[in-house]
Amino acid sequence: MRNGENAQNILKESNAIHVTEAHKEFRFTARNDYAFKLLFGNPENIIILKEFLSVVLNLEKDSFEEIVIENPMVGNYYYEEKKGILDIKLTLRDGQKINIEMQNLWETHYEKRAYYYWARRYLENFKSGEAYRLLPKCISIHILNSEIPFVTEIHSIYQVLNRKNFTLLGEDLEIHFLDLTRLPEEAGDELEKWLRFIETDDKEVRSRLGRENKVMEYANEVMDQFYSNKEERLRYEAAFRYECDRASSLEEGIRIGEKRGRTEGEAHGRHSEKLQTARNMKQDNIPIASIVKYTGLTVEEIAEL
Repeated sequence: MRNGENAQNILKESNAIHVTEAHKEFRFTARNDYAFKLLFGNPENIIILKEFLSVVLNLEKDSFEEIVIENPMVGNYYYEEKKGILDIKLTLRDGQKINIEMQNLWETHYEKRAYYYWARRYLENFKSGEAYRLLPKCISIHILNSEIPFVTEIHSIYQVLNRKNFTLLGEDLEIHFLDLTRLPEEAGDELEKWLRFIETDDKEVRSRLGRENKVMEYANEVMDQFYSNKEERLRYEAAFRYECDRASSLEEGIRIGEKRGRTEGEAHGRHSEKLQTARNMKQDNIPIASIVKYTGLTVEEIAEL
């Protein structure tokens, strides 16, 4: 899905808010930044995070026994604090670092942003004079509700490989992309079920998934409880408005860019026509002064023809 189309979809969801609120039937989703962090970044809900990570990374749950959330969702977290900050940062008992990002829009050069977040996290707390061997493995997980342009899989994993024999250079770099737009109608494995749980705004779908998985059932209860709280609901809606504002800005930027492209294209076309006219006039031995007068070109431009 192109950025403009995805921005339109978010704006449509924004318009739907007013209708559903009026009927007291607001549909909410874990794709919302505030809801996502409350579910997966709150130490009180650590069981949800452990379950999700074990499925994404294909690791046993005991790998996350001493997991530490470094930027936990506690106290009065407001969405405005989030700007430019990773959604969730955590460390495993063996020192491995993990970042998790929930992103609703694929933006230009997002892959470079993924590298930047990984690099900044990889070097975090690494002090001058320390041995390189102390640098821990760093895993970045990016969940996107926007079609990733260079993959067709729901779950893609990137590492540094030898291009000839596909051996790993090392395990320190690992970046995961999870594309919610490629989910099948009926989720199959556990990963697809968790991604559907995050993606959907349908309470019945979350309830059905919860009946198949106790941890997901608990996650659904957390969703229902937090949205029934007025203050939490306001924070959720603040995050939603921010996403809509970003979508609007992106759409406007695309529109302006397209308009500028058309304008520049038309100007280029007119200039090309003038050059061809000047060429024809030169071939007919018309004086340079007359060519300048009737085409608006400079003497230098005409001399180069």
